[in-house]
Amino acid sequence: MSGRWWRAACLAAAVCVASTPGALAEDVAAVAPKSTDGVLFETSARLRLGWTEIAFRGNRPKAWDATTTPELRASLRILEGLLEAKIEIGAWADHFAHFDSTDVNALRGDAQLGINSGTWSYLLEYKIREIFEPGYDAFVADLETYDLRIRKRFAASLFAGAPAGLFQATFAAGYTAATPRFGARNFAEFEIELVQRLDSGITLTLAPKLELADYINFPADRQDATLSLRIIPAYNFAGGLTLSLEGQATVAISTLENKTGEIWSLTPIMKFQKAW
Repeated sequence: MSGRWWRAACLAAAVCVASTPGALAEDVAAVAPKSTDGVLFETSARLRLGWTEIAFRGNRPKAWDATTTPELRASLRILEGLLEAKIEIGAWADHFAHFDSTDVNALRGDAQLGINSGTWSYLLEYKIREIFEPGYDAFVADLETYDLRIRKRFAASLFAGAPAGLFQATFAAGYTAATPRFGARNFAEFEIELVQRLDSGITLTLAPKLELADYINFPADRQDATLSLRIIPAYNFAGGLTLSLEGQATVAISTLENKTGEIWSLTPIMKFQKAW
């Protein structure tokens, strides 16, 4: 079953990337011109308010619960000729309203290195997630992800009289190593992100995503298909400050009944960017 999912994911991604709508050359260049060599620093504070049906780790029965997740992130992105590199660090904490025995604190680190031609990016990516019980006193899990990420940027007009919408189609495939080992998985994902400017300083982002995962060391046969949609209205203030509200709906379908469920969330985000 996992082999069929893997082949289907790669085929779907290839078709979607190859058949993206055409755009004027000047519009495409406006998405990520090659002349934008420089450094971008970004930091953000987030507070995710969620309602989840798949709250538990391991193979325990599922249950509904409300969650609160504060998070801080900081990243540095470098564009120099064809080189693209990025490093990001962050920390977050999951707090459950009723099942507080599953609360965790976590640290994250992401690194990307690859080629950026202006409208295409080819990136090797490494991610690490260190998860602890609250207070970072007791280790819960370690996740290390290795993947290849391919991005295509383009512009297309969706509404008469409105500025062109900026699209980014992303396909990624890779492997996650885990401690405990039952979290290890092969995965493939495809996402299309649209950013549409509505008015001076106001943008709307829509981002549907499909992810397929095969948990190769799980105690039972487990393959998941996860569909999600993010909707993000945002207002850009002067000086690189952005305030946004991210709404996300996620539906997971699994070969295991207790891993099939829904997650709904709202996340206010305050973001600051500085470019050199």
